[in-house]
Amino acid sequence: MRKIWKRTIILVMILVVLFAAGSIIAINMKPEPPVLEIEQARQALALARTVKADTYAKETFAQAQLLYDSAMAFWNRENEKFFLKRDFTAVAQTSALSAQISERAIEESNRSVNDLETSITTKIKKLNQLVDEVKVLSRFPLPQRISDKMAKGRLALSEGEAAYDGELLIQANMKLTEAESNLKAAHSDAYKLINNYFNSYNSWKSWKAQTIKNSKNSNSTAILVDKFAGKCYVYKNGSVTHEFDAELGKNWIGDKRQKGDKVTPEGLYKITDKKEGARTKYHRALLINYPNDEDKKRFAAEIKNGTLPKKSKIGNLIEIHGHGGKGTDWTDGCVALTNKDMDKLYKLVQNGTPVTIIGSSITLDEILKSQK
Repeated sequence: MRKIWKRTIILVMILVVLFAAGSIIAINMKPEPPVLEIEQARQALALARTVKADTYAKETFAQAQLLYDSAMAFWNRENEKFFLKRDFTAVAQTSALSAQISERAIEESNRSVNDLETSITTKIKKLNQLVDEVKVLSRFPLPQRISDKMAKGRLALSEGEAAYDGELLIQANMKLTEAESNLKAAHSDAYKLINNYFNSYNSWKSWKAQTIKNSKNSNSTAILVDKFAGKCYVYKNGSVTHEFDAELGKNWIGDKRQKGDKVTPEGLYKITDKKEGARTKYHRALLINYPNDEDKKRFAAEIKNGTLPKKSKIGNLIEIHGHGGKGTDWTDGCVALTNKDMDKLYKLVQNGTPVTIIGSSITLDEILKSQK
């Protein structure tokens, strides 16, 4: 009996030793998860997000993120298995590939950011140059549709610059694209309108030369109004003796076509009446003979060919008068001087004094070059 008991104890001890040895062997054979590979993939993905690869390298970043998520899904699936049956090969391979793709996304993002920053800074510079050119053109009274485009363009440019300063490159680029669209359209439309207006330059040049020549030959006084310059010049014996700031019709670009268009007429005129006191509400005034025969002929032709409605009326009562100095063009078509300047001019002229009104003394190219 004692022998049987001893044998049993020995057998149990052997089994315990075998179980312990087996457990140790099994534990040593347990597959280890690729913790290092997973951590490297996580860190690479986080770095890619830090450099905004999710914004500037979207597709590549999304691929890296998908691979990382797949690696975690593989890990969870293997952890659900009996530990001796686990296989983390797919986890390790997918994690490594995720890290590799994240690095590519980082490179793409950095390259995209650099390219976008270069593009944006170049665009901002060019748009500010365009704004400066538009400012020159804004001296001319432009249609509301063009002014609205200019305003929208300047606002979008300002917002784009602010977004760029805040490192919001995509928003900045979108705003600058909007600014570019509006400013280029405004500049193009304004330039076409003004360039067409300057088709009359040769006539202006001829009128001015004729006025100066007549003043010199007859040793007489003449008035020249330069609409673009916003000036009223007095000539005596062919030379300028006085220069006054002048304010014009609100829509002074072009020649006056009809009553109510608020355009200051252009052409060769003369003073027909000198008004002061109760005879004028503008301190003092010099009435000119608008419309002259050329104006009447042109008006009749426009009515006949339909470029003006048949009910249109030709304008009249165009004057050089006081109450100027408002700092803007505001009249219904007249030329306004300050009361002080009007007093000086009033004494220098008389009925019959020539009054020449031109669009500009210099070409459009000269105007644009002078502003650069």
